Amino acid sequence: MRHAALCVLTLFLIAAAPRTTAFAESPGASVLQIAPKVLERSLFSKPSQTSVMTGTCPANAEVVIKVVSPTRTFKLNRSAKSLGFVWVPSGHAEVVGVPVMYAVLSSARMSDIVSPAEQEKIGLCSDFRDVYQQTNVIFQKDPPGNESVRLRREYVAGLIRMFREGGLYQYREGAVKIEAGAFRVELGYPASAPLGEYKIFFYLVENGVLRLVCDDRIRVKSSPIIDWLSYHAHNSPAMYGIFSALVAVAVGLFVGVVLGRGAGH
Repeated sequence: MRHAALCVLTLFLIAAAPRTTAFAESPGASVLQIAPKVLERSLFSKPSQTSVMTGTCPANAEVVIKVVSPTRTFKLNRSAKSLGFVWVPSGHAEVVGVPVMYAVLSSARMSDIVSPAEQEKIGLCSDFRDVYQQTNVIFQKDPPGNESVRLRREYVAGLIRMFREGGLYQYREGAVKIEAGAFRVELGYPASAPLGEYKIFFYLVENGVLRLVCDDRIRVKSSPIIDWLSYHAHNSPAMYGIFSALVAVAVGLFVGVVLGRGAGH
């Protein structure tokens, strides 16, 4: 009886055991790996943090990677000349739903591997024209009907220009290096890149056909001390002020001791 019970228990455990082989990737399948998958900002972080994306790809295939950050809302002012020489505010608007960081990385020149129509459809254009389509501009005062389209584009174009100058919008053809069926590319995230979860899309181009292989995520977050300081700066100004004063006194004492020792020698 005991032997029969042991046999039944053994069969149950075998049947219940996880079957990892059923989910194993097929040989030669393209994969994407991201390291690190979490970027943490601290008081001593570098101006730009880097993640590395690696993986495998078939022979004679090209790689395209697109990275899109969380969206934000921006309040913008537009200026115009008055009396011919004085710049004064001439309009106000909110740009809603614009990605603060947008990167397109490829292993070859995009015009050689992806058609213009496909670039526009997937959001791989060098002028980031898909951003114009996904954002919404809310004017504080409705402009004349024939001016709204032009002004909407002007506001979004101004943001994109600022983002490109700050290294947030990147279009890097040839940045993905392929060797012996493996690819590698580095992407820098400036300190001005927003916190949150970034979407990463991995495409392959084979025989002129672009296909999405997979999508993944990378997270940019702040360290606990940054979160603490930010919370008290907004919710407890008095405590934040006391803490800042104590830090300033401590730094002053430290510098005084160091300089004093240097003078003594």
